[in-house]
Amino acid sequence: MAPLLDSLGQKLAEKWISALAAPGLIFVAAAAAGAVLGQGDALDRSALLERTGHWAAEAARWSTVGQIAAVAAVVLASVAAGTFVRTCARGAELIWTGEWPSLARPLTDWLTARRLRRWEQIHAEITALRSATPAHRRGAQLRQDLDGRAARRDSIALAPPRRPTFTGDCLAATETRLHHQYGIDLASCWMRLWLVLPDDVRTELRMSRARFDAAVAGSVWAGCYAVLGCFWWPAAVGAVVVGLVAWRRGRRVGTAHAELVESTVDVYLKRLAHELGLDGSDNRPDARVGTALSRIARKGA
Repeated sequence: MAPLLDSLGQKLAEKWISALAAPGLIFVAAAAAGAVLGQGDALDRSALLERTGHWAAEAARWSTVGQIAAVAAVVLASVAAGTFVRTCARGAELIWTGEWPSLARPLTDWLTARRLRRWEQIHAEITALRSATPAHRRGAQLRQDLDGRAARRDSIALAPPRRPTFTGDCLAATETRLHHQYGIDLASCWMRLWLVLPDDVRTELRMSRARFDAAVAGSVWAGCYAVLGCFWWPAAVGAVVVGLVAWRRGRRVGTAHAELVESTVDVYLKRLAHELGLDGSDNRPDARVGTALSRIARKGA
């Protein structure tokens, strides 16, 4: 038991350091540099090294207890910054997924309508081209044109947009596509489906979700660096870089997570139906089975 607890404790410590302390330590170091240099001497490397060397010399004369206390204070400040970002990330996730408060309703409606108009315009062009030329008569150029338009449409959303953000529509499109295919209410049935998933699939879903959470947290770090940039302008440059990385990564991992969830339902919905006694055949679940699953999950609500 002791080796198991030691291993578990080591893994938790590594996760804690990577998730909270390490990013927070970088931010604390940037804040310290900003406090020393300010806006006027923002890139004065010699002044920073001189002040850092002075602090190191002062700390070398402290007692062991004082040095440990100083290190502990830095670590605690780093963890506090990381904890603050993780807390704010819960709210940032709502922004990413387009679940904005009622006060932002006019902006939400405008952005959603704008994205829907663009999606419908491209979809109408695709439909017109397909209707004008039968599939067997389409040349390579027309097929390439259709593929390009489909890629542009899908870059907006995989289904008619219902949210003001790309990531929000990725997740919403997954629910819409699964409902159309199987008649299933994903939100109601997900926990029941989770119970019949193999451990390796659950692990992959958790890892995929963790990657998305990390991207959302990255956007919050960008906001923190932007605030620091008001006092030390190089932090504002860092905010732009971190924000762009988080945005690109968030779109990519958000799309991948939505595809993973949809694929999980495609592969394991029949197992759930079988476990609940709704489908004993070898055929894939149809809309009637999905509707029955949703009815069981909702308990008549």
